[in-house]
Amino acid sequence: MATQKQRSDETRLKLLNAFRTSFLERGYAATTVKHVLDQTGLSKGALYHHFTSKEEIIEALFEHESRSTIDRVMNQVDPTASPLNRLRSACLDWTREVRAPDISKIIFEIGPAALGARKAKEIEDRNSLDRIEALLAEAIAAGELAAADPKLIAAFLNALVAEAGLYDLRTGRDSVPTLAASIDALFAGMRP
Repeated sequence: MATQKQRSDETRLKLLNAFRTSFLERGYAATTVKHVLDQTGLSKGALYHHFTSKEEIIEALFEHESRSTIDRVMNQVDPTASPLNRLRSACLDWTREVRAPDISKIIFEIGPAALGARKAKEIEDRNSLDRIEALLAEAIAAGELAAADPKLIAAFLNALVAEAGLYDLRTGRDSVPTLAASIDALFAGMRP
């Protein structure tokens, strides 16, 4: 038998998924709380137990989409590879992952438009920078990279990868080969 917390978590996820579907189909502005509640059969009380506003919902959805995309990529990386190879693979795989139409629409369009570019970037950074920085620190400790400022390099790399994903979305072209060469050049310039 499910606990109260499990039922609450299931309701929250059901709401997020329903809002995700509506945002993708109708857009953020055209999505109404009433429409989603009608679709799910849930009450206003159930909604307001989890979220206080539509803005809070898009923030939670954007956070979830960002984190789960990065989690999927990190789970695909070969754990036996060197820290630099894991980081390189994760960066390239993320760029491929965000090509999925639903993911790209939420991460690059709906989320930033509804939240504002600054808030969307804060959420993306919160989900990615620590992971990038940790792999860079591992690479430095393993002697793959010269001592450097992992925070600064993580910010550079994160921006490079995000822009590659945006480039693919805007142009329909594949930036992965150029991104791979750029990452390799960055790392080559930092070797001991």
